Amino acid sequence: MISLSTKNKVSKVIGVAACAIMLLDFLPTATLKVAAEKQPKSDRIIVSLGDSYSSGEGIDNFYDYDKPIKERVNSEDWLAHRSMNSWGGQLRLHDVDGKMADSGNKDVHWFFVAASGAETKHFNKEKQKKEYYKKTSLFSSISGTRYLPLQLSVFDKLKKEGKDADYVTLTIGGNDVGFVPIVTKAALESNYLNFGAYNELLDMLFDPLADDHIEIMLENAYREIHSKTDAKIIVAGYPKLFNKDGEGMVINKYEASAINKAVHIFNLKIHNAVMHCNMDDPDSDIYHFVTVEEEFGGHEAYSKDSWMNGIDIGSKDQDLQDNLFSASAYSMHPNFKGAQAYARCVQRELEELEDEWEKAGAVRTTSDERDIVLVLDVSGSMDGQPISETRNATAEFIETAMHEDASVGIVTYNYTANMLADFSMNEDYLKEIAGRLRAGGGTNIEDGLLKAREMLDSSNAKKKIIVLMSDGEPNNGKVGEDLISYANEIKQDGTYIYTLGFFGNLGMNKSSAQYLMENIASDGCHYEVASADDLRFFFGDIADQINGTKYIYVRIACPVDVSVSYGGEKLSSSGEGANTRTSFGTLTFEESEEQSENSTDDRVKILRLKEGVDYDIKIRGNGTGSMDYTIGFMDENGEYSDLRKFKNVKIKKRTKIDTVANNADKTVMNVDTDGDGKYDITYEATANSNGKKVDNSYIYRIIYISICSVAGIILLIVILIFIKKYKNRPKTKPEAKPVKAEKKKDLKKKYCLHCGSSMPGDKKFCTNCGKPL
Repeated sequence: MISLSTKNKVSKVIGVAACAIMLLDFLPTATLKVAAEKQPKSDRIIVSLGDSYSSGEGIDNFYDYDKPIKERVNSEDWLAHRSMNSWGGQLRLHDVDGKMADSGNKDVHWFFVAASGAETKHFNKEKQKKEYYKKTSLFSSISGTRYLPLQLSVFDKLKKEGKDADYVTLTIGGNDVGFVPIVTKAALESNYLNFGAYNELLDMLFDPLADDHIEIMLENAYREIHSKTDAKIIVAGYPKLFNKDGEGMVINKYEASAINKAVHIFNLKIHNAVMHCNMDDPDSDIYHFVTVEEEFGGHEAYSKDSWMNGIDIGSKDQDLQDNLFSASAYSMHPNFKGAQAYARCVQRELEELEDEWEKAGAVRTTSDERDIVLVLDVSGSMDGQPISETRNATAEFIETAMHEDASVGIVTYNYTANMLADFSMNEDYLKEIAGRLRAGGGTNIEDGLLKAREMLDSSNAKKKIIVLMSDGEPNNGKVGEDLISYANEIKQDGTYIYTLGFFGNLGMNKSSAQYLMENIASDGCHYEVASADDLRFFFGDIADQINGTKYIYVRIACPVDVSVSYGGEKLSSSGEGANTRTSFGTLTFEESEEQSENSTDDRVKILRLKEGVDYDIKIRGNGTGSMDYTIGFMDENGEYSDLRKFKNVKIKKRTKIDTVANNADKTVMNVDTDGDGKYDITYEATANSNGKKVDNSYIYRIIYISICSVAGIILLIVILIFIKKYKNRPKTKPEAKPVKAEKKKDLKKKYCLHCGSSMPGDKKFCTNCGKPL
């Protein structure tokens, strides 16, 4: 039974060990720098977390060291003392060129957030405080305080970009158990640790019940990392610090022995914490411990060939604090050789994990539904951006294809073909294989198709698919019509072939390459890519089509311009409003083998429009010639089993054509030959037929007769309404005849009483005798 006081003593000794390990480790974590370009999720990623032994404290130079001092103190990398020669940056992955710290890998494949002085609380609970004081001249200085982001926030940033880490490496824990500059004091104050009784202390350190809280603290930190990522977590231990004989006046052999023993016990506790975490899920194999004690054996501080810095009194140029009388932060940390030793130990663990992962993924697993072989061009002309984009596009294709029941294999070809990966349903394994694509050599498409055919011969999937990508015509193996005939044999076996042409390097000579890929492909399944940047979009379109998304396929051999509008978006081949990709479909181009007269754009236009909508397609002439128009509809197996063709439609610059793309029984094309707004010719085509001209005169007669009939009916209705209204009008009595005006006047005459003369009734005096009436 161990007394409480004894346990407290043990805690102090463990603290001494950790302090020795983490001597003057007081610099904070740094933020993640955002990658210059957003990389697809397929890129392999290592994240380096932890304290000064991971940040590379003590190894010049630190990132941003060459900036002016006023800018340097605002750099999170420099404040965290992230060394350009840290061991994390020296690691390598199978599918990544160079070490992780190489230009182009940092902040793309390697995210470096370890910081000198970090504790477990700086992972996800509390920002790390960084204070600096630097002399800028003899009489001036600059000082201040900054706080570094939480280290685990790196995984939130990765998630926003659709990424996750494959591996996490770290050293952590020393600062958490009560850091003080114990080693420095041991050197400056003789027998500071009271090592006269050091044998008794060592006995206490071996007690398995002592300081369980240290292991719990470490376990919680590891689990917290795992809550943020599915990556493998590699926890490295710490090296013994001192040569076993000590260093005379600096530290004696008893102190050296006690500190080294304490380091060893602390490493045991780290190992135990890792094992306890693995017990959470024994099958997951998430947590891994790497010891460095043996690697550093004989190379501790003050050895003849030391891989550790000794105790340096006085600040270094890149220390955060300028102080002539304190120990440099570089003290008791690995030097460059020590960082190389760390890298060797962790790299061995990485290699084992990579090999295990690769072997597990390499087990052939086929699908009952779809087996797909990607046949990829890795010839010399693909070097540079094309092969880089192919790696990214392939990884995205794999991810999309895996959404459904599908197995994918990878074949590459240059002078000859190579099966890079047999059929697998392990997404991560296939992405890792895709990341290994390298360019060089000639172009042998035949051998690529042959390897894919051999793989599919042993497949029992309901649907067998080849996706062939090339950036040019073959210069080895079968070529031209012979290669097309060979591809037709494969298609006759029941294999569906998609082709993707990337012919930007061929200039005006790409029409024959396009013809070749068009004819190798199954009907409607050749895709044309204008630039390397678009490879991943079209790989995605092919994957969507394989997964069951139905597209209406339209091929228009010019000389015309074409546009399709839907939902506020527009595909257009002409003018400043040209647009080739929308949410409802795409527009691509191929070179035309026949040149049209005075055409502004005689490229072949290819439309792929998602089924389920009636699309109004507007076609306008831009030259003189003839147009071939093909529209295809998919069946339930995703094959273009219904192709309707309109051949040799005469085109002038004023010609306007309207047609609708929908999966109906009949496809109608209305042609206004002279642009006067009236359709002069109408074509119709039914399933798998050629368009036929409709006799418009017959239609016009029908329309004329219909109009006349309707007019006659309307006139008859009007007459009937009028007759009915006339017959039903009310009968009235005849009016009395009006009295004639003369009689009315006679009735109004007056007679003179004096002379009897008559006169108008309005007179007041007689006009004859003048007397009043």
